[in-house]
Amino acid sequence: MKLTREEIVRVKDASPLDPFRQAIKSEATLGYYTSTLRLVVCEFLEDVLKGTFEERVSQLVDHAREDPLWARDLCISLSGKLRARTKLPEGDEDHLNPASIANYFKPIKKLFDMNDIVLSWSRVYATYPESYDDSRSRGWAREEISVMLRHVGDVIDRALILVLASSGVRVGGLDLTWGDVQPIYRVDGKLVMDPGVEGEIACAVLHVYRGSPEHYCTFITPEALAALQDYGRLWAKLKNRQPREDDPVFITRVGMPKNASPPVIRKRLDKVIREAGLRAGKNGKRFEVPILHGFRRFFNKTVKDVSTNDTAGSRIRTEYMMGHQGVGSLDKNYYKTDVLELAAAYVMAVPDLTIDDADRLRLSNKRLSDKVRMAEDEKDEKMARMEAEMARMKEEAERLKEEKDERVERMEKELAELRGRGAPGTDLVAAFRGAANADGVPGSVVESLTGMMRQLEESRKADMQEMQEKHDAQIDELKRALDMERSGSWT
Repeated sequence: MKLTREEIVRVKDASPLDPFRQAIKSEATLGYYTSTLRLVVCEFLEDVLKGTFEERVSQLVDHAREDPLWARDLCISLSGKLRARTKLPEGDEDHLNPASIANYFKPIKKLFDMNDIVLSWSRVYATYPESYDDSRSRGWAREEISVMLRHVGDVIDRALILVLASSGVRVGGLDLTWGDVQPIYRVDGKLVMDPGVEGEIACAVLHVYRGSPEHYCTFITPEALAALQDYGRLWAKLKNRQPREDDPVFITRVGMPKNASPPVIRKRLDKVIREAGLRAGKNGKRFEVPILHGFRRFFNKTVKDVSTNDTAGSRIRTEYMMGHQGVGSLDKNYYKTDVLELAAAYVMAVPDLTIDDADRLRLSNKRLSDKVRMAEDEKDEKMARMEAEMARMKEEAERLKEEKDERVERMEKELAELRGRGAPGTDLVAAFRGAANADGVPGSVVESLTGMMRQLEESRKADMQEMQEKHDAQIDELKRALDMERSGSWT
């Protein structure tokens, strides 16, 4: 393949907003960036730019392209104005959290980058104030979510709340199709995704942002899946047909099936939360619990609190279920896992992520009974291993006893043969003594041989005694352990 000079076409955009919009794949992010950019050019720069939103953006891009230093100075001046608002009292309506200042510049940077405007952003970043961690904010508590469910308007609100709480998904991740939801079953203690098997539902996987580089998998509880299925029946009633796999899940009630936008979802949940009386506790301009991010915090804390294996692997898997890259920057490249491995970690937290008290109690009892059954199975397996080991030791002891008897028998036989030849044991020594008296063998040699024979005999007896005591002790120990196991006193 070759590219000719004639085939090189100059890119011409109708508006600077065209490449800006094309560069942002997520509709939720695009909506947020567009509204922030509109605030900057139409309100903050009201006296600098003129015309409609689109005209102001074009003017900003043209000025920045002609004079990048002007654009740099504009951003630094804007940062100074915003920084001054961070010093106001928290109760002041113009007060800004220092951590939020960067959010005003993200859409400006995206606009400049996509229109080939080079700016010294390091100079701009250096003007940001130091941010602080507002530790007073928190996630929703299970009891608060339970109160919300008692004030839901219909099944869609219930499904929204339970999906958000049990999956930790961002509101933009609710851009789901019915094919993105897949049940996971438990069959014979194993998790499977085969819909043809018969087993209880352990959880369901959500494919979030499927088809994009941000795609990841998280899960919902059986309780949330049941609520989603209830909503599916309402979905079918509204559209007069069953939903297909490529149909959006959370839809608007009018027209063709279309995903409900994040502002619509936020508005529905805000209404439920206010009717439940949970919109108190405001810290300055912010509430103690964010409406949507509060569910994400509930999920994150619950899963991490339940984890009984606080290893790097368990922490990485939790971050994967949050749509993060892991704990370290290279985890996504090297720590590979699959859906069922993540599901195995998730199901441990299902009872604690379940909101309904009766369902949570049932799941907790089931988890306890499973642990008891596993402990009984482990005990039976341990007893079987001990009995097998005891049988092996008995066989070994019998074999050694037979070897000992054979050695004794062989030595007695050899001794009898020596006696038959007239040179047995002490008789052999006597023969040497006689030879010594006849000046045939020196007396010192005879005494030396006598001592050696006695030492050999004593050493043989000591070895046999030690071997017998060792195996008797091992057999006694196994018997005691087995008796304790059978009596239930094994620890």
